[in-house]
Amino acid sequence: MQGTATTKMRSRPDIRTITRLVPPSGNLVQGQSELAISPQLAQAASELIHASRNHYSPAEGVNELREAVTKKIALFNNLKVDPNAIPLQLLITPGATAALIAVAHTHLKNASALVFEPYYPYHRRILDELGGASNVFPLHGPNLELNLNELRRSCLEWKNRERFPLRAIIACSPANPTGKVFTRDELNGIAAICQELDLLCIADEVYEHHALGEKPHISMASLDGMWERTITVNSFSKSWNISGWRLGYVYGDPKLIAPLNNANNVFYVCSPTPLQLALAQVLMADPDYYGRLRDRFATKRTVAVEALTNAGFQVYESGSAFYVWARIPEPYDDAVEFNEMLLANGVAAVPGSAFADSDEHRSYMRLCIAREDDVLQGALEKIQHAVRATVPK
Repeated sequence: MQGTATTKMRSRPDIRTITRLVPPSGNLVQGQSELAISPQLAQAASELIHASRNHYSPAEGVNELREAVTKKIALFNNLKVDPNAIPLQLLITPGATAALIAVAHTHLKNASALVFEPYYPYHRRILDELGGASNVFPLHGPNLELNLNELRRSCLEWKNRERFPLRAIIACSPANPTGKVFTRDELNGIAAICQELDLLCIADEVYEHHALGEKPHISMASLDGMWERTITVNSFSKSWNISGWRLGYVYGDPKLIAPLNNANNVFYVCSPTPLQLALAQVLMADPDYYGRLRDRFATKRTVAVEALTNAGFQVYESGSAFYVWARIPEPYDDAVEFNEMLLANGVAAVPGSAFADSDEHRSYMRLCIAREDDVLQGALEKIQHAVRATVPK
């Protein structure tokens, strides 16, 4: 199946609506970490707020956080970013969403970007709202395989289109909603197409620290020839459990990054000043923080996979551990109907049709496991009970 170009998405399950319908004890719906904040981070924020560090800061971010972020990029992404470079190579943004909005506003008006299906809906919605369009390219089968020859053919066709010509590929790895970690061969294939057709790559790496050891995260910008054409978007929301703080960042070659600061300034003025300063204090203070985070989520995934498998789900081996993507138990084949049954039992996730145009994923669900252990365990028990009560033996 070839992908399709669209400017409007069809009606689909709404994640926030489902979230409002399910009690917190059964909420595996919304893709945010509901784990407790780091005590050190909370204390730093409290002290800075009480010290009245509550005023405007530069649109590109406070120097302290910019410097800490460049150290993090060097350590985990094997890339050198200069926090003091002019033109700018790095911006602090109000979450990764603000970075994506700045990219769409600056680089993608009257153009289109490719998203891999199943896709993150905001990758499309932002383009639709800001004068661009999206092209949906399918990953196939239960293993979400990427056909690089098919991808090249589609990109060539869309690149030469008169209306909304293809300008970028959005590569989200690990991916929302499936958790798919793109392999080095897949990333190299995407990179080769970007270079051949002179496309940008928007690398959404928000879930980089949830990739498991068997499938390590690889930053697109670190591949040969990709620094000059990659815009890397990231966030602290998931890795530091602070989605409501709205702190993210975007980095890359200055010719791509520096122009983004106009939108960053006009739309937002600045990211929250005391919260930036607080995060700067702790971001690189504990060298084992991200290792412990990964281990904690690996344990959560093991627990979730065992419970779901016992309930009859077929779980996709994604290589990451923030989401679980799974085929619902047979004989169910419509995840919307299945989710309605779960809601009646006080638990819910997100039907796969929320992330797809095709019907290939209608029998799949995304479950967010970024919950405290007791909440996760209780929600999984509710799912098991609901399935036992409704699925014929």
